[in-house]
Amino acid sequence: MLDKIIGSVLSNMLGGASQSSNASGSIVTDVLGSLVRQQGGMDGVINQIQKGGLGDLLNSWIGTEKNQPMHANQVNEVFGDDTISNVAQQAGVDKSQAQDILSQVLPQVIDMLTPNGREGGVTTDRLQQHVERQQQDNGFGLDDLLGGLFGGSQAQQAQQSSQQPQSSQQASIQDVLGQILGQQQPTRTSQTSAPSSNDELAQDIGAVLNNFFK
Repeated sequence: MLDKIIGSVLSNMLGGASQSSNASGSIVTDVLGSLVRQQGGMDGVINQIQKGGLGDLLNSWIGTEKNQPMHANQVNEVFGDDTISNVAQQAGVDKSQAQDILSQVLPQVIDMLTPNGREGGVTTDRLQQHVERQQQDNGFGLDDLLGGLFGGSQAQQAQQSSQQPQSSQQASIQDVLGQILGQQQPTRTSQTSAPSSNDELAQDIGAVLNNFFK
């Protein structure tokens, strides 16, 4: 269920049509998830982008100005031919499609989690807004969210929660989203007024997203 939720969010960020968002969302999740696991986490992905000479692009995604585009061939140059071939094989797509997906989703994800630039640090406000919008549009209920997070043992509790008044259920959904995002406490970079370094931002982005790609 978590794959469906985050996949739908990512697909819509890339402009996927609503009728095919679940299918394309699954592919996006598989591709990004494979890369994240091979790099040891989302923080590893960001560090590799920086080491690969794309610091200017990364800075634009973190900053508040327009994102500089990442080209498909740059994905291969940064992560290596073998890595991207493995990602494509594990996701069940061809290499060019994997490159294209990663070149689009990486800038979007990093930009979404740093809406106020280095000074604002990593926040999940926009991600939670996207997830809540998907919950409303696609019918993700509290039982689905709990099932995706905790498994079948929480089914009865989820059913009882879903019978609560709408305002109470919405609060519960937000609580569960907080647990899914690993955000019981604000990120370290969002709690300082000083500009955060790429390494600090990478650690916080990893702390937020790595749970989706275990």
